[in-house]
This record gives sequence, C-alpha cells and structure tokens, in this order.
Amino acid sequence: MTAARALAPAVLAALVACPAGQDSEDTGFGPGGAAGPASTSTADPTTTDAATGSTGDTSGADPTTTGAKPPPECGELDVCGVQCVDLQSDPSNCGQCGVSCVIPHSSPACTAGQCALGQCDDGWFDCDQDLLTGCEAQLAPGQMCGLVCKDGKPEGCNLFDDDCNGACDDGALPGCRQAVHRAVSPSLGHLYTIDQAETMSGDLTPEFLNYYYLYTAAVGPGVVPFHRCLKGDGRRFYTTSGTCENAGPVEGILGYIATDPQCGAVPLFRLYGNADHFYTTSEAERDNAVAMYGYKYEAIAGYVWAAP
Repeated sequence: MTAARALAPAVLAALVACPAGQDSEDTGFGPGGAAGPASTSTADPTTTDAATGSTGDTSGADPTTTGAKPPPECGELDVCGVQCVDLQSDPSNCGQCGVSCVIPHSSPACTAGQCALGQCDDGWFDCDQDLLTGCEAQLAPGQMCGLVCKDGKPEGCNLFDDDCNGACDDGALPGCRQAVHRAVSPSLGHLYTIDQAETMSGDLTPEFLNYYYLYTAAVGPGVVPFHRCLKGDGRRFYTTSGTCENAGPVEGILGYIATDPQCGAVPLFRLYGNADHFYTTSEAERDNAVAMYGYKYEAIAGYVWAAP
C-alpha cells in the first residue's frame, strides 16, 4: 500500500505528458524514458528530394533550373520560339511565325511580310507571272517565254493583251503611245506632228488634235520608225523609209508605226496631189479626196492606233 502511493505521482506525470488522443505508447520518450526525435505527421513543402536534391515546391519555377529557355532579347526583331526573326523578310517566318514560303522551282523570298518569288532554278522561268505556279516553264538555252495573259495582270506596253480583256496595250499606259496632230496650210499643205503648238504656227490651222497614235519606241516585231521627211519645197511627207525615199533629208521620227494590223491598229492611207502628201485613217475621206480634190491614192503607209 505504501509503494502504490509512492508510484502515483510518477504515473500521473506520464499521463499529463501524453496529449489527448495520442496513444499512450507514443509518448515521445525513448527506451528507458530518454527523450527521442519528435514524430513528423505532415510533409514540409520545402523539404529536399533525396534523389534529386531539389525541393518539393515547384511553384514559380526558375526556367534556368527546369531546362526551359527564356524568350531572347530581340530588340526591333520579332520573337519566334527561341529565335529572333524579321517577319517582313524571313521566308521561313513570313508575316507571322511558322509561315514558310514554298515557291515551285524557285528560291523563296519574303517581301513586306508577303511571300514572293526569289530566283528561278536553272532552266526554269516564270512566264505567267503567277506566284502560285512559281517558275513553271522549263525552257531550252536561248528560248524565251511566250506571253501569257491573266485576269487582273497589269497591262504592259508590249503589243499584247496582258489582262485578257480583249484589248491590247489599253489604258493610256504612260510613255507607250503618243498622239499625232493634223494641220493644214495654204502654202505647205498638210502637216502631221506630235507638237500641238506647231499646228498653230505660221499659217497652219489645226484640223484634228490627237488624230491618231503611234508608239514611242519599237516595242515589238513589225513596229518600225515612221520618218518625217522634208522636201525641197518646204513641205513634209512621212514614210517608213530610212532614206525618205531619196526625196529629202530625214527631219526626225514622228513615232513608231506597225507594218501590219496588230494590236487593234487601223490603216493609214497615203495620197498625193497638188504637191501635197495627204494621210487619213478614213476610207470615206480617202475616196472623197480622190473624187473631189484630185488626189491619187498611193498605198497604206502603215497601221496606227485610234487611242493611247
């Protein structure tokens, strides 16, 4: 009885040291009642993984430790993945990242953010000027592209209907054709000139401004110089002869006339009478000049155009 009373304070102390709900065997005391390591019931989010040496918390991971590469510093260039590119000129990233320009039989190019034709492969040519077909024509050495019309294609000064609208070199192309004016003088007969002021000089009177049109250059086969020739009496006549048919010196080239009715050209009739060379595009005027005014019809001087 005396011994039991002596043990009571020690047992009471042990019960107080055990938290409520904790098994009485888990007292935090080691063998023999010595203090041991404290038990951990929850994981510490910052503990280090034993295998990798990294911490368990991956929120806000540093890309330098996870293997990911940060975007480069590209200045005025654009960032595509881990590259600095110019979206305006890079054929592999043209206009936006990942857009590659692929042009058949040609090196690709990118201009102002749009795919464009670069240089054709050897032996290949871009004859239809269509980006989708690229350099579509394979030609032999010395062989030239044939002209190909296409809806919406810009019209060129080339004796060809580039835009497939049924008209050749239409639309008053700058520098393509020039107007020839017609005037008459009691003393010098008929004059044809590209200088409108000349039609009103001396005793000349303008008859028709922009009477017909000639090319400003030899733009293709069958388009030749139309020479202005000065006769001994001060009158002029016009011919494709480079020697002015040995009738006088060449004053200059009025323009370039066609030798056949190409590209919508109409005949220019040549007549002669009363020491005057007379040229007209009208069959009715030609016939009337012969019937009423004593002119003799000579030939078609060439073919001219009614519009620029």
